[in-house]
Amino acid sequence: VLVQDAQSNKAPIQAYADKISGIFVPFVVSCSLLTFVIWIGVLYSGIAENTTSTWPYHKSMNDFTFSLLFAISVLVIACPCALGLAVPTAVMVGTGVG
Repeated sequence: VLVQDAQSNKAPIQAYADKISGIFVPFVVSCSLLTFVIWIGVLYSGIAENTTSTWPYHKSMNDFTFSLLFAISVLVIACPCALGLAVPTAVMVGTGVG
């Protein structure tokens, strides 16, 4: 009975983490898409033609792939932030604090 109650009820800290991640995840995805759009615009317009020619990976990629690399980098860097939200929440729920 105790296990069923624990599994059926949501801890207060879990509800708070869900609220934060409900804002955080769309924000990070939006930042990633914005990064892609800005870089694709900069590279296709030719604004950064003189500077990008010296970048090591730009010669082997087209502009779309190069912009996608920046967008994926934003998502990869944001992943530890998501873990930073999830791990303390799981520990607090597991120990019965939250």
